[in-house]
Amino acid sequence: MKKITALLLLLIACSQMKAQDIEVTSFERDVTNLTARSNPVFDNAGEACALLRFFARDKDFIIEPNMGMMKQEVLPGEIRIWVPQGTKRLTIRKNNLMPLIGYEIPERIEAKATYDIKLKVNREANKGHNVYVGAGYNIISIAGPSVALGFDFSHHNIEVGAVFGVNKSDDLYFYDSNSEVSAAYNYKAIRIQLRYGYDFQVTDFFSIMPQVGGAYNLFNGSELVSSSGNYGSGSSICVLGAVRLVTSFNDRFKLHITPEYDISVYKNNSCKVLANYDKNISKWTNGFNLNIGLMYFF
Repeated sequence: MKKITALLLLLIACSQMKAQDIEVTSFERDVTNLTARSNPVFDNAGEACALLRFFARDKDFIIEPNMGMMKQEVLPGEIRIWVPQGTKRLTIRKNNLMPLIGYEIPERIEAKATYDIKLKVNREANKGHNVYVGAGYNIISIAGPSVALGFDFSHHNIEVGAVFGVNKSDDLYFYDSNSEVSAAYNYKAIRIQLRYGYDFQVTDFFSIMPQVGGAYNLFNGSELVSSSGNYGSGSSICVLGAVRLVTSFNDRFKLHITPEYDISVYKNNSCKVLANYDKNISKWTNGFNLNIGLMYFF
């Protein structure tokens, strides 16, 4: 439970860190523009100001320089503000969006100089990117790396994936009617799974996705002694229900934490025997599961 709580806190923290809907994509000095030099605006100390020109599709931004603003003009697709030289930080706000607070200006602001700034509004994370690949790690149940290939369209999500277990069962010994060892193995699991989910957007950068699906589990045995028994492998099928919690870093990358519960609906004879012998194998096909991973959208 401590690990689960830590992962949930990490997800929330990542969501808060990336909950910036406003982004500065470029900040450059325009040496060819002489507006600030030919028509100077002066600050309260009588010094000439610099001109910052913001370019964006929307114009209803509120821009707050850390040293104040001496003048502002709003033009189609452009906002002009005059600020004192030495201005170092900007806070940019817009209705219904998370503000960009304390943006550090990447170069020194000089008097009578003009700077061009391009703004981008991220209204919806991963908009227009539907196919993704994923990589992660299964923490509970079958522990090991996981991979996935998915398709997400209009909140509907279909994903096929696999988990390659690295945790082993106990060493299991099987005896014949004469109490002689007929077989001895330990086991690892491989899971192939298919799942469907529907994405509920909580914010532009955080969503909750209930999922249902099914999985095929294969248990491969490593022989411990020369064996005559037929217990080298087993298999099972389970159905699953999950709730995926997703946060977006940008329009390409997402982080997810996915708790789920698996219910076995089929076990072959070998799997039934193995599950009776070893509690880990029983949990691999029936019980709580947890995965954490990254997704990259194309």
